[in-house]
Amino acid sequence: MRNNLWVGSGIGIAFPLLAFLLVRFTDIELHFLPEKPMATYAIAVLINLIFLRFAYRSGNDQVGKGIIIMTFLAMILYLITHKVTV
Repeated sequence: MRNNLWVGSGIGIAFPLLAFLLVRFTDIELHFLPEKPMATYAIAVLINLIFLRFAYRSGNDQVGKGIIIMTFLAMILYLITHKVTV
């Protein structure tokens, strides 16, 4: 794997985007986790954290930075679109 910020960004956006598409266009969230609407996104972040661990352990610092950036951007977009009050 190349040590590139764009590769990390692609990996980092894949699972939050998949979670968004699953929640938006299927009813999988209603069947498995009806009382926890954010659980699908939390699972996507957990998967990103696993990839982040492997990226940093293998010495791919730029890939890790890309994963972190996309994970935080995805969570900020979630907070903005779902109007979660803090």
